[in-house]
Amino acid sequence: MPINPYLNFNGNCRDAVNFYADVFNHAAPDIMTFGDQPGPDGQPVPSEMANLVLHTRLSIHGSSLMFSDAMPDGPVTFGDNVTLAVVTDDLDAIHREFEALSVNGRVLMPLQETFWSKAYGMLEDQFGVQWQFSHEA
Repeated sequence: MPINPYLNFNGNCRDAVNFYADVFNHAAPDIMTFGDQPGPDGQPVPSEMANLVLHTRLSIHGSSLMFSDAMPDGPVTFGDNVTLAVVTDDLDAIHREFEALSVNGRVLMPLQETFWSKAYGMLEDQFGVQWQFSHEA
């Protein structure tokens, strides 16, 4: 069975997943919110949590990427310990997706030819998620 990356956000998961759906030409994802389920005591969840994303997923280049907002009392700390690697033989997609993700983000290594790839680059997108892109024939 595959291992699926699961990204957690601090209240802006809906914005992030819709952004990624647009970048990767994915249909609008089904989003389950915390308000779609009863709270731990069977009562409705607090109003400040109702519209937060409990779970959603996208299929990007054949990989399942899952998303959620963190609980308000347990915010996520972003770091550089995980990157998402897009490896494909589609050079046009690499250039288009790298450019789209870099908007309002930070390019860590511009797309360039390396000894192992016709196009390799790294960036951190506007949500603090780090991505690697690599062309593989």
